[in-house]
Amino acid sequence: MLSDPMLDSIMSRSDWSEPDSVLGTYVAQMDRLINLVEPGVPLSLTVHGLLVSGDLIPQWQWFAEVSEMNDYEDAFFVGMAEHMKEQSDLAHHAIRQRDIGGEVTHRQMSALLAPTKYIHLRNTRIYSPDSKPDEVRLWRGRLSDVSGWTPGLSVDA
Repeated sequence: MLSDPMLDSIMSRSDWSEPDSVLGTYVAQMDRLINLVEPGVPLSLTVHGLLVSGDLIPQWQWFAEVSEMNDYEDAFFVGMAEHMKEQSDLAHHAIRQRDIGGEVTHRQMSALLAPTKYIHLRNTRIYSPDSKPDEVRLWRGRLSDVSGWTPGLSVDA
């Protein structure tokens, strides 16, 4: 069997498994917000052949809302929310310091440069080809699993 050099170069590219850099930047900017986001930014994603639509919220806010589900506060999720909020605050302050020519601490720089790996949605609908949409209050997924996206919600949402 003969190989096609053009096809071989496309198939061997390693960046196919990398998250979309534009979506990653969009989510990273959301994660750096330090105030609650209400109602969230409508977003639709394609994930392993499913359509996932919901409101994008910061990572720390997602953990805080999970901790409040079912009228209880789970210590793990409360702790994660506090940690993520602290990282968001550090990144936010690093940007402000950098913009005014101030000195950025190592902790602030680490928070600012931390890679964004997950996306967090609220009021989510998951559409599969053969059934009605499933509705979930909070959804978290890997950015590297998203194969396509668009701002806004799906037509039925």
